[in-house]
Amino acid sequence: MALARPAFVVLAVVLLGVSAGSSGRTSLAQGGEATPATPVAIDFGQLVAERPAEIVSGSCESPGEPIAALTALTTAEGEAQGQGTAIEAEQSYTSIPIAIEALLAGQTSVRAFLSPEALETEVACGEIGGVPSEGGSLVVKLSPRNDSGFTGIVYLSPEDVGATGVSVFLAGSRTVAETRELAAATPDAVLEPLVAPTPTAEPVQIVEVALLEWLIDLPAETRAGQINFVVTNEGAEAHRVIIESGGVVAAELIEPLDPGASRVLSAVLAPGEYVVYCPLGEGEHRAEGMEAALIVVP
Repeated sequence: MALARPAFVVLAVVLLGVSAGSSGRTSLAQGGEATPATPVAIDFGQLVAERPAEIVSGSCESPGEPIAALTALTTAEGEAQGQGTAIEAEQSYTSIPIAIEALLAGQTSVRAFLSPEALETEVACGEIGGVPSEGGSLVVKLSPRNDSGFTGIVYLSPEDVGATGVSVFLAGSRTVAETRELAAATPDAVLEPLVAPTPTAEPVQIVEVALLEWLIDLPAETRAGQINFVVTNEGAEAHRVIIESGGVVAAELIEPLDPGASRVLSAVLAPGEYVVYCPLGEGEHRAEGMEAALIVVP
């Protein structure tokens, strides 16, 4: 798959730097509960064939549920050119089925991990936010985690309707010459990619939800699995959202959403019938009509 345009590769190299990191987090599979700090013995300079990355809800300090898996970061193969003292960036590109507006509507972050075997060790993270360019693109920084020394950037650009191109550039402190020397001393089997890089196999669903006085506008049906509800308050009063089935709450926005604000509500829903409603006003908002049925199909 083609990488980002050369101009952004140059931008990536310029912005890369080394600074202090912070505490560890959980793996791609485990989600957002805090874990103890990564042991000092971790070798962040080890040569890896590919470095996993993902977009999650929440901040770098408090990551939430995964939103999209990204193509693993890799170092270009072939004969090195130019100065051996240069710091070469690992790169990846993924087209995800999520609009950049949806990523900016709530708290979302990009995380990179040490290796497929060390998904509990986060090496860099960057929160998605800022002022998009006239074309709608955005560049954010990846900062080191766990004192890994890895920094980089993420370039996000709108593609087809409802899709975003995500280019990730990440580098540590090892020079081009050091990388090639290490590669020469490493068995070929270790240098082969463990898994062919691919975009998200099962894309996270995006469901738009609009809150107004006095109704909740959302699709009547969606598919079971991981769903990101992009909730926007288009009304004149604050509102909340609760999603429940059989009296059991499946997901909810705890804090009221102010008029004009948006937030991403992530949930994993099984097939069944759900009711979506606003609980504010001691049930008055729901009684006024802020209730909608949602069918989740297999």
